[in-house]
Amino acid sequence: MDAQITEISQLLELRDIRKQFIAGDVTVEALRGVSLTINKGAFTAIMGASGSGKTTLMNIIGCLDTPTSGTYLLNGRDISGMTDDELSVIRNATVGFVFQSFFLLHYATVLENVLLPTLYTDSQLKHKKTHTAKVKAMEILKTVGLSERALFKPRQLSGGQQQRAAIARALINDPALIICDEPTGSLDTKTAAEIMSIFTELNKMGTTIIIVTHDSNIAAYADTTIAIKDGLIDAPR
Repeated sequence: MDAQITEISQLLELRDIRKQFIAGDVTVEALRGVSLTINKGAFTAIMGASGSGKTTLMNIIGCLDTPTSGTYLLNGRDISGMTDDELSVIRNATVGFVFQSFFLLHYATVLENVLLPTLYTDSQLKHKKTHTAKVKAMEILKTVGLSERALFKPRQLSGGQQQRAAIARALINDPALIICDEPTGSLDTKTAAEIMSIFTELNKMGTTIIIVTHDSNIAAYADTTIAIKDGLIDAPR
């Protein structure tokens, strides 16, 4: 019974994940045997200096890249050897991303940016989902305090407001996991605290969150911190 409960609670498990890159005549080992488990509802920070392997690890967890070897189980399913197309389907349905640079479309409104991930669903369902998705997007924008800015363009927003829009976009497809890559790196201290409070509230509502950061103050918001150095991880703290 305990084993069954443990299995159900696990969102992802990495077993001896290795990632190599070829740079000219040199083989670079970005990850050298990473094993870790993250449970559903966890709030985890991954910390490491530049070149430590944390971005490579994030890309593999987020289905943006595949390992050279090792096993990656997501919701109990081995996705280690899937094709890019197969991973893109899983990524769109399961993972929401929040990046330091926001990556909002400047010619689109905030609402249109939030709705962007819904455009990659089955084309036969798009028409039926359009109205529902807009209603849902407005509800999410209200949650992050941006409902009154729904028809604004990103350039009309402050940095903190743009990041709130990016968070709303990450939430639109009800992802099981949100991965944040230095989400407060371009924000002042006060705004960064406001953004982290949003992540804290989302986690309290059951969303699994991974924050990749080099900032110990940001990592302190997480329940668990995993340190990575030279492609290897230390025990969670």
